[in-house]
Amino acid sequence: MSEDAAGGGLTRLERTIELVLEAGLAVSTLLLLAGLVAGAEGPLRWGVLLLMVTPVVRVVVVTAGLALARDWPFALVSLFVLGVLGAGIVVALRG
Repeated sequence: MSEDAAGGGLTRLERTIELVLEAGLAVSTLLLLAGLVAGAEGPLRWGVLLLMVTPVVRVVVVTAGLALARDWPFALVSLFVLGVLGAGIVVALRG
């Protein structure tokens, strides 16, 4: 793979990550605002939950992008980070 192709893939991955983060923030903001304006608890809970899940989705996207690029050392590190996040979520839900 040429350096240009690798750089193009990285740029595409970075754009995908940016899109995921922006979309998560935008939808979360809309839910939070709707909950505040309507005085409804449901949209507030979903807005906060989405805001907390957005970084986890980012790690999923990074892991998939690294695996598709066959960057195995970083893909494994990213997968480990995803495992730690998952374990933290499981522990938080049980407590």
